[in-house]
Amino acid sequence: LMDCVVTPLKTLMGFSVHLNVQLKFYNLPKLKPFAVRMISNFNHLSGAHVSIKSISDSLTVHLLSTYYRAHYNMPFEYPDLKDIQQHYHHTFEITRKVVVPFEKYIHQPLSDDEIALIAIYFGGAIREQKTSPSTQNEVLVVCSSGIGTSRLLLQQLESRYRGIHFSSPMNVLQYENSDLDNVQLVISTIKLQARRDIPITTVSAFPSSLEWKIIDNAIIKAGLATSDTLKIFNVDTLLDIVSNYAMIRNPMGLKLALNDYLNQLTQEPLLANSQENLSELIKLLPSEHVGFLTHQKSWKQAVRASLSPLLEDYSIEKNYVDQIINLTETNGPYMVIGSGVMLAHAAPRDGVNSLGATFFLLDHPLPVINDQKMVRLIIGLAPIDYEKHLSFISDLMKQLQQKDWLTNLYKLNSKNDLFKYLYKNI
Repeated sequence: LMDCVVTPLKTLMGFSVHLNVQLKFYNLPKLKPFAVRMISNFNHLSGAHVSIKSISDSLTVHLLSTYYRAHYNMPFEYPDLKDIQQHYHHTFEITRKVVVPFEKYIHQPLSDDEIALIAIYFGGAIREQKTSPSTQNEVLVVCSSGIGTSRLLLQQLESRYRGIHFSSPMNVLQYENSDLDNVQLVISTIKLQARRDIPITTVSAFPSSLEWKIIDNAIIKAGLATSDTLKIFNVDTLLDIVSNYAMIRNPMGLKLALNDYLNQLTQEPLLANSQENLSELIKLLPSEHVGFLTHQKSWKQAVRASLSPLLEDYSIEKNYVDQIINLTETNGPYMVIGSGVMLAHAAPRDGVNSLGATFFLLDHPLPVINDQKMVRLIIGLAPIDYEKHLSFISDLMKQLQQKDWLTNLYKLNSKNDLFKYLYKNI
């Protein structure tokens, strides 16, 4: 039996494992369910769509070799373990979680070296999912989940920089396992590990004036534009010019009109037409999902309270709220998008049953993560998929861009006034 195991293990460095045929037939049926379960759990935790059919057989064979190495105390050392743990941290940590049932089956934990080998299977499967080649000079937009904050940032980037191609928002796992071909710049709402010396710019989901200048400089430095070309189709620049010579009574209305005009010139859609989806948006904020929160002692307590209506109507599960808090503690207050607004959200896989949203004002600002940012308004979002919440994001951005919208909002002190204000101004 030892000869059947030791000899093929010598080829493991080349990731080619050949086992005795009789040994395969005896053990593979027992291990196949573990491989299938691991792939399924990986997809659930990561939001990936790794095909069970495509890698279950090869992963089962790999688990067989893993089983015998553990059984006969034959430790394997992965030569690039630190590189995997550092540059593929998210993939590695999710893999660590999905191997737990297999560890229970073999009655011992897997080493980090073994986990790294299994993580390679998942990383390779994710890379193979890419069906279209990268556009030259592409800019990646990355967030923890690829949902709320990254979508909000993407819409603003596409509005401001019309001649530049931005990717659909990626989550961290997709970023780690992307080949990054033709990528010149990464813009993210959370801190990322740099790859292939591609520059990373970390900003808020709703960038401040200073952050826009940082993005401008990053784009210029990456060779994607010059300072002159950035001004050509920049609506904000046009508004600044107009305001120097005339009083603008409705800045947001003028901005939307200019956007529409530029859209006709470029034939590129900018923002979803929120009016077409207005009835859907109203459905996301019924009266019981709007209100005030008083006497909140911490941001965690406030997040749980603001999302409680979604729990009560079974739009989300409890673990969805837990994941929002966990993401904030892990990645910092990136969901605080600016001016005291927190867009509290996670991914659909984290416990969303139906599309929903909440809107709650706090009676006093609360610090998030060691006083890094203060929050006064918590907007809870439960996205059922990666598309159906986009009209909500577009309308939210429309309101936040209005100069006095938040200022007047923060002056309200009754639920009735808040509800009227929302529906009057949306």
